[in-house]
Amino acid sequence: MRIRTASQAATLVASLIVCGHVTSPRPAAGADPGPATPGPAIPGPATPGPASSPHHQPDTPSLDIFVTDTQIMPPAWFLDRVRLLLHQGRASEAHQLAKAAVGLYPHSAELRLGAGFAAMRSGQCQSAELHLKALHGLRLIPALQRRFDLLVAACNGPWRQHVVLGVSFGYRPSLVDRQRDVVVRLQSGSRLHGLCVRLAPLCNAKRPLVSRGQPDSGVDLWVDMAVRHLYRAGGAWNFDLETVLFQRRPRRPGFAGQGMILRVAARSQRMAGRQFHITAESGLSRFQQGRPDLTISQTHQRAAVGMSLTHSRRLGSYFGASRLGVTSRWLDLARTRYDYRLDTLLAENLTLSFGGGYERSRRTRRGMTPSSRARELSIGLRWSGRFIAVNIHHDRRHERFVGRLPFLAAPHQAHTRLTRLDLMTGDRLGWLNLKVVVSFEYRKISTPDPYRLPSSRTLMFRMSREFFSHPATR
Repeated sequence: MRIRTASQAATLVASLIVCGHVTSPRPAAGADPGPATPGPAIPGPATPGPASSPHHQPDTPSLDIFVTDTQIMPPAWFLDRVRLLLHQGRASEAHQLAKAAVGLYPHSAELRLGAGFAAMRSGQCQSAELHLKALHGLRLIPALQRRFDLLVAACNGPWRQHVVLGVSFGYRPSLVDRQRDVVVRLQSGSRLHGLCVRLAPLCNAKRPLVSRGQPDSGVDLWVDMAVRHLYRAGGAWNFDLETVLFQRRPRRPGFAGQGMILRVAARSQRMAGRQFHITAESGLSRFQQGRPDLTISQTHQRAAVGMSLTHSRRLGSYFGASRLGVTSRWLDLARTRYDYRLDTLLAENLTLSFGGGYERSRRTRRGMTPSSRARELSIGLRWSGRFIAVNIHHDRRHERFVGRLPFLAAPHQAHTRLTRLDLMTGDRLGWLNLKVVVSFEYRKISTPDPYRLPSSRTLMFRMSREFFSHPATR
């Protein structure tokens, strides 16, 4: 350890000797003495030397100023010196010093970004990309993420393109999420009951209507591909343009599906504890339901806005509103939803969330599903480790329908309890560009609607990998 420290210190001494002048320093020929990096300068120890003249620059400090026995100056000190050299137009010398400092603090994101800016200002964007590649997969605070985007845009332009390929598979008790064998009992006062009374020779109102379905449980398989165009210029807003193609190929025939989604999203930089989100998407899909005459083809449009607020270091909120429109042969639906979530940081890697939502659904034209109003309450707990993250979520939903189903005498209500457990790869494995998620979901519904599954258990696996156009993107 002492030999390594002495070697790194010697490298820093050599860098400082190269970067400094014995007499008075001066800008390099043809260099731009403008500002080097955005944001305020990080304060460090005062540089010794005379300061009687505003044009006099301090000489390079000696070894005993930044290395004393086993104590080495902090990263902020080196950042301050790198910025000083950049402002003097000495980008190459700043890059040499920054690389030596990175050797002492290889896990410092600030030093990595400082070295990247110095490399970019000296015309060495390939070296800058090496520093950015070392940051890939790490979670950066908003200020550092903005500097990351500025540096990538300066070397490669603001647009980034990459492709995400994903596979999801698991077992479902019903591939269409409904009862296989349906028993409908006509309630007195319902529309079907009155029809059977009038047609007594043909229909017995006291006898339940039984519908037998074919087996619909089995292994569900989804394959999807997302082509993303990201605009990251380090400005006030980031923009995403995404095209998603997906296919459903379950093991049981007759339940396949496919579709596509075009999505546009905008996200503002976090300033004064606020961040805004805007999303708009349009899609079309086609799903088989076990029989050719039940195949569903539909289109949808969705728009959403949201705002994140940071109340303190451990407390934050999210407000959101969305509008969804669905058009198909079986149902035309318009849905409006409002959401709120409160996140509190219990420990360094442990977050507790409380949420609530209100949803209003309206049948616009055709369809048998009546309009409804729904309220939701949820609680979640997320733990993030070095290589794995765990998310536990419980949700209670109360839905009250405005209209009546044909076999019910009055509008009904539905109570849903949903518990979900997700195990996923952590941020430290982001350098693999591989995301693995294992999800278990238990759902229980209390409703007089005989078509709904009273309970279901679902286990799903998902793997996805990102393919970037160049290694510096995030």
